[in-house]
Amino acid sequence: MALALLWAAGALALVVGLRSRQRAFGALAGWTAPVLIFFLLLSPSNDRDWEAPSSRTAHATIDGREVTLHDVRDFRYAEDGSWEPAWYDATYDLDELERTWFVLTEFGEMEGLAHVMLSFEFSDDRFVVLSVEIRRQEGEAYHPVGGAFRQYELMYVVADERDALALRTLVHRDSTWLIPMRAGPEKSAEFFMDMVHRMNDLHEEPMWYNTLFNSCSSNLARHYERVNDLRLGWDRRIFLPGFGDELLEELDLLPEGMDRQAVRARFQVNDRALADGGSLDFSRAIREGSLPGR
Repeated sequence: MALALLWAAGALALVVGLRSRQRAFGALAGWTAPVLIFFLLLSPSNDRDWEAPSSRTAHATIDGREVTLHDVRDFRYAEDGSWEPAWYDATYDLDELERTWFVLTEFGEMEGLAHVMLSFEFSDDRFVVLSVEIRRQEGEAYHPVGGAFRQYELMYVVADERDALALRTLVHRDSTWLIPMRAGPEKSAEFFMDMVHRMNDLHEEPMWYNTLFNSCSSNLARHYERVNDLRLGWDRRIFLPGFGDELLEELDLLPEGMDRQAVRARFQVNDRALADGGSLDFSRAIREGSLPGR
């Protein structure tokens, strides 16, 4: 991480400090080459001193339409960021998958910075979150520059909503929306399985996270492309996932008759999450009044 920031600072100094454009670009190339070679030689690993929430990589066994997810994370977090670790295994029947919820949680000062993930709802009132994230080592913090220079491994977190969503609403206090997608059970099942297969691959073979090309939003975009056999192309709303609901609107995945502004007004869950406090009924509480019959 320090080397990545040093390279960025040095590159900026060269460009600004040298008056000749030709000399500046030549110096920049000389400065960049050894740093680039260093980072290209780095190899991802599953064997590091991982922080507890990243200590296990979820994986699945598949038996026809039944999928057993192993190491579903179910941590409980205190306001100071400490945690009580817990994991479980659970079996899900794809024929009982009813709906996909798009989770958008904003952070930071810059517009567009956000994390996106999906929560899959099953007919037996169970929800499971699949989230593409960096795999944190002890004492490690995320920085987008480091994320562009092979500083973090990629992982697919599989978590209970009282873990993944409570962490963002009750601890981080990040503005969070839980948006029901117009995907239908069949497409939801295809999307779920595409993510499960990718999760299994990463469980066996580690891969680098990349801020632009292998992030939370770019992976969801690739899953969408495979499931729907299309190409989204280069789109700022993929690289800046805070605009993800705008992309959903263009793809006609928002609830029928609602635009982005209406969705933002209706499906923000922070107040309901704070009122509930993370009870056993958390998933129902944060959806109170969001859909007919809830």
